[in-house]
Order: sequence, then C-alpha cells, then structure tokens
Amino acid sequence: MKNSEKTLDMIVNLCKSRGFVYAGSEIYGGLANAWDYGPLGVEFKNNVKKAWLKKFVQESDYNVGLDAAILMNPTTWVTTGHVGNFSDPLVDCKGCGSRQRADKLIESCESGKDVNVDAMSFEEMDAFIASHDEVVCPNCGKHNFTPIRKFNLMFKTQIGVTEDSSSTVYLRPETAQGIFVNFANILRTTRKKLPFGVCQVGKAFRNEITPGNFTFR
Repeated sequence: MKNSEKTLDMIVNLCKSRGFVYAGSEIYGGLANAWDYGPLGVEFKNNVKKAWLKKFVQESDYNVGLDAAILMNPTTWVTTGHVGNFSDPLVDCKGCGSRQRADKLIESCESGKDVNVDAMSFEEMDAFIASHDEVVCPNCGKHNFTPIRKFNLMFKTQIGVTEDSSSTVYLRPETAQGIFVNFANILRTTRKKLPFGVCQVGKAFRNEITPGNFTFR
C-alpha cells in the first residue's frame, strides 16, 4: 500500500472515531462513496462555509451571494448540452462483469501516458483499447471489453403526479447554472456594475462511475 493510501486510511479512521464523519446508512451495509457528517463534522463544515462566505461575500465590494434551487427547468440542461453530452465513456469487462471508465483505463496504461484522452472521441478510445493489449481490467487483469457506450452523469427524476417525459427533471450536476440563469435578476436587484462575482455554496449531484476517495471526488 502506498504511503498516501496509508495516510488517507488513518485520516478516515480518525474522522470516524471522533465523530466527524460516518459511513452513510452503515447499519444496512452502507452505500459506496456516501458519507454522513457527524456532530464535529457539521461544526467543521459550517465553520469553513462561514469563513469562505465572509471572505468572498461579506468583506468584498464586488461579490454577492446566491442560493439557487437544486431542481431547475430541464430546458436549462438541454440548452447547456448536459443532457446530450454530459457523459462518461463506459465499458464492461467481459471477464468479471465490472464497469470501467474507458478514459481511465487508457490513462493507466504505459502507452496512454502520452495520449490526450480528453481530445479523443469514443471511436478513437475504442480503437486504442482494441489495439493495446496492455489496457486491462483493474479487477481481473483481462483485456476483454465491450464497445464504449455513453453513461450520462445526471440523476434523472420526475416531478408531479405522473411519470412521463413532461415531468422529467434533473438534480443539478453543478451549481454554476443557477448563477447564470439568475444573472439578470441579480444585476437588476443589486444594481451592480461589471465586473462583479456571484458566490454560492451548495450540493451538486453526479452519478459517477468511479467513486472518489473518502469525501473527495
């Protein structure tokens, strides 16, 4: 185990034992990458939030605050391209059935270290994986993958009493769009002159294929 992994394990154990964080729904087996902030964790988190807002909003003549809704008109996400393009390249390992991100598989192999994966299309990623036997599943070590398919990162749900396309909404994948759609309202009500900033602290929701480490993405 690498030193960084040992250090992270020590931090996780300390935070859990002192009441900073708990594994989410732990008595029912937990949920991958879900954490609940305990009594000390809540105080710590609130202190960071208060310090950040004080520095960038209260003490600044150029910034204002905003707390936008988590649910927005779905047209917002169609217009921004999130519905059509906000996706990860997903492959299934035929050996063990695990799901992996194709871009991460390419980056992890020796031949992929000099490749700009962000600039590759899904077809180019497919071709790279097919032509490089060193791209293997991190779980079983086999080079046997399905073709890449899009995996949209937004959580979809329904609002209202009926479940059809007209009731579809998304949990926001980022906080920025709430700022953008309220720009005219903020400009009108605060009478600010450009340039100025808008600050927001809040939750965003992404259906990540690969969970992050601890509370980090």
